[in-house]
Parts: sequence; structure tokens; C-alpha cells
Amino acid sequence: MRNRKVKENGWLLIAIVIGSFFNSFMSSSLNIAMPVINAEYRVGVAQVAWISKSFLLASAIGLLLAGWIADRYGRRNTFLAGNAVFGFISLLIAIIPGFYPAVVLRFIQGLGSAMIMASAPALIASAFATSRRGFVLGIQTTFTYIGLSLAPLLGGLLTQMLGWKSLFVFNFIFTTFALGIMFFGVKKEWRSETKKPFDLQGYFLFVIAILGIVLALDWMNRNSLIGIGISALAGYAFVVYERRKAHPFISVTFLKENRYFTNSILAALINYATTFAISYVLSLYLQNIRGMTPVAAGFVLCFQPVMMALFSAYAGHLSDKHNPGKIASYGMGIISAALFAIGLLVNKTLPLYVLAILLAILGVGFALFSSPNTNAVMSSVNAGSYGFASAFLAFGRLFGQFLSMALASGLILLINNSQATLFGQEGLLLATKISFLIFGLLSCFGVYLSYQRVSARPKNKA
Repeated sequence: MRNRKVKENGWLLIAIVIGSFFNSFMSSSLNIAMPVINAEYRVGVAQVAWISKSFLLASAIGLLLAGWIADRYGRRNTFLAGNAVFGFISLLIAIIPGFYPAVVLRFIQGLGSAMIMASAPALIASAFATSRRGFVLGIQTTFTYIGLSLAPLLGGLLTQMLGWKSLFVFNFIFTTFALGIMFFGVKKEWRSETKKPFDLQGYFLFVIAILGIVLALDWMNRNSLIGIGISALAGYAFVVYERRKAHPFISVTFLKENRYFTNSILAALINYATTFAISYVLSLYLQNIRGMTPVAAGFVLCFQPVMMALFSAYAGHLSDKHNPGKIASYGMGIISAALFAIGLLVNKTLPLYVLAILLAILGVGFALFSSPNTNAVMSSVNAGSYGFASAFLAFGRLFGQFLSMALASGLILLINNSQATLFGQEGLLLATKISFLIFGLLSCFGVYLSYQRVSARPKNKA
């Protein structure tokens, strides 16, 4: 029986790391391909970013629903369904022409990604002992960052040789492989024994609040006030409604009482809000200002995820031995320092080896933050809520990623005052510097939130 469990856990981990690899690979490789996609569709820098933003928006909206599905109907089943959607939509994007179909299909693909992200850490927390959870989560994180490491270089090479749609063909093949491993290699299912009803009204109000923020950030003009107003009204109604529900979509009381959990989620949101758009901004900088090819730009950008991959498993191991919140806080501090340094130093003549070193330091900080923070989140809830915790964490990450892309693309649009395909180098350079300095300031706030939880312990693991 033990040998069977070990074997199943092995297949489980293989399927999860493949799924994690290609989730990260697709996001990062598309960032490096953005200039090429824009050249093909000629829709403008701000508009072409919706290839990524539609995916992130769908993932953010669908994540908490996917977490409920994982706890209610099984984390293995949810992982399988998510991979099936993610892979099949990749194939459709590769064969269906047009910018707007690509945006719509990426939105649907984001829903599949939400199911994968909501179930993967929950599966690890369910299948592996608590004493090894951080280390195994570190292995998953390592392969996530290997995907990020290879994406700029491999994604740039595929884009340059076969076109950007080859990225989706590549993803379809290997996602199908992960689907087969999980289906045939893992038979055990994990789900919550408590069958909580789904709070449809609460979920509806939550989605409206999120969409309001998204519209406000996308418009970046006077109409943004409309989005902010919608979000504020929906958010207020959501809090009032959820406080009265016996089985709320998100327990406001739980978030208030379990500050360890809440601060861990907020730290993740801020971390990704300050780091996700780095490859997008620097890809534009390296290709449009420094005149580099996608492959050459990808080589410079890969220094960050390579260091993430090298240090993530060790960081996860440290979080098994020490307070994961403290380790994550140290990582956030390193990230903040690196962001400020890039913002202050970047110019038309900055030696590329200096940029590569700063990106490597950023990668070390990210590794020290990510898997320990995930371990902190999963340790702050009971086993029946692993899907919820995993989904909430992934939501924080994805919403942070969307905010990051919206902020970066919005700044580029505002500073250049144009949606044209070609824009001035001076405007782009200024947008790059401002983006990194703003990211650095936000990251400082993340350090504060992260360290606040160090002395806290979960009071309520509901």
C-alpha cells in the first residue's frame, strides 16, 4: 500500500510540475512575443497587451470558483478538467486567425488555467506530509520558474523561427501529456467532507467589483471614475452581504481573524503586481531601445527565472524548518531593492551585464518569497479548505499580475500619448524608469505586510 502511495505521489508531482511549467511558459513567452504580435495585428502596444490581460482577467475571476469546485468535487478532477481546457484552447488559438478571436480564446484558456492553479497546491498539501510540504511546493515552484527561465529564450527562438502561434502548438502537445499522466497514474481523489453550498450572489458581487477595477485601470482616463465607483459599490455590497451569509463565498470574519492567512495573500498580490510586467517592459526596452532580437532579449531576461529555479526548492526546505513568513519577508526586501536599482540605473547605455546581475538578484528574492509564502498560506487553513486557500492565493497572484500589466501598459500609453505601433524611444525609456520605481515603492509596502504576520499565528483555521 505504501509503495502504491509513493508511486501515485510521484506521478502526481510529475503531472503538476508539467502543468506548472507550461502555465508559466505561456505567460512569459507571450510577453517576449508581444512586439511580433503587435506587428502582425497592428492594434497598438496597449491593445495587444489584452492577449495577456484577457487570460489573467479570466483566471482571476474563475479562481475562487475553481477552488470551491476542487474542494467540493475533487482536486484531481479539477486538475484534469483544467488541463483539458488549457490544452484544447491552445490548439484553437494556433489555427484560428484574427486578434479578437485570440483575445476571446485566451479568456477561455484563463478559466482552464484557474482550475489548474486552484487544484495544484491543494493536491500537494493533500498528498504529502506537512513536514515535507514546503520542499515539495518548492519543487513545483522550481519547475514554474524553469518555465519562466526557458520562456524568453525558447519562446523567442520559436517566435523568430516558426511564428508566435507555434508557442500554443508546443503547449498543446505537453499539456496533453500531463493530462494523460494524471488520468492514468493517479487514481486517488481528494475532496472536502463538508459540502458547502455555492454562494452565487456573493460570487456575482465579487466579479462586478473586480471588473470595475479592471475597467478603471484599462481606461486610464476620466471614465476610470465610473469603474472605481462600480467597484466601490459592489465591494461594499459584497462585504455587507457576506457578513450575513451562513456559508459565504468569502468569509469576511475569517479574513479578519486569520491575519496570517490574509497578510500572506496580500503579500503575494503585491509581489506579483510589482514583478509580473518586468519581462513585458524590459522586452520593449531591449528590442525597441537597445535594438536586440527576441532571442537576444530573451537571453538577458532569463537571468531572473534561472535564479528562481535554482533557489526555490531550497527556500521551500527552509520554510519547513523556520517561520515561512519571515523567510518570505526577507525575499520581498531583496525584490524591493532590486526594483529600485533597475529604475534608477536603466538608460540607453546601461551595460547589459549590470541589468543581468540585477535581474539575477531579483530572482533570488523572488525564490525566497514564493514557496515559503505558499507554505505559509497552506499551513494557515485546515485540510478541508486546501482548495479555497490554493485558489485564494492564486487569485492574489493573478490579480497582481493583471494590475502589473495594466499599470505598465497604461504608463506607456500615457507617457507616449499615442496608441501607435511605433513610439518614441525617450517616452518608452521614461515609462520603463517610472514603472520600476513605482514597483519598488509598492514592494516596500509588501515588505511591511509580509513582516507583520511573522509574530502572528492562525486563530481560526476554518
